Amino acid sequence: MDAKKDIILNNYLNNVYELYKNIKVWLKEKNLLFKEQDIEIYEENSGKYHVSKLLVTDEKNNQIAEILPVGAWTIGADGRIDLTGKFDQQILIYLKNNSNHLSTASANKENGELKNNYSLYKGVDQDGWYWIEYTRFGKAHVLNKGLFFDLLSEISDHEF
Repeated sequence: MDAKKDIILNNYLNNVYELYKNIKVWLKEKNLLFKEQDIEIYEENSGKYHVSKLLVTDEKNNQIAEILPVGAWTIGADGRIDLTGKFDQQILIYLKNNSNHLSTASANKENGELKNNYSLYKGVDQDGWYWIEYTRFGKAHVLNKGLFFDLLSEISDHEF
């Protein structure tokens, strides 16, 4: 793997583990338990690599959710993690402020070339993990403790 791909993968893994640090604190506040399990991911750009998934359980060891890293190379984002429960799945993507843009250029006889930049998502004002409310409109919400538990309730039907 070349140096640029190595940097992308290392950034993704660091972002995953930073998120896990926050999630572990949030889970403890609700008396929920977690267990890390090593998984292997294969991506064309990096080959195989290892990362941990988090299993979230209640005090009786009933599984509530799985927090599963999907990959570093994601269209329109800098990584993806899935939150999966018994009833649903929600996707989290890592976005950087001002880096997820599309550019278009068109020729104009009078003024030359015109360039336009369009943001893929609305609401991205800092680097971090985001949940996209409705992909058609691209409204991004940065993941915080409140949103995390809202999403956890949605996928598991467990109330917090």
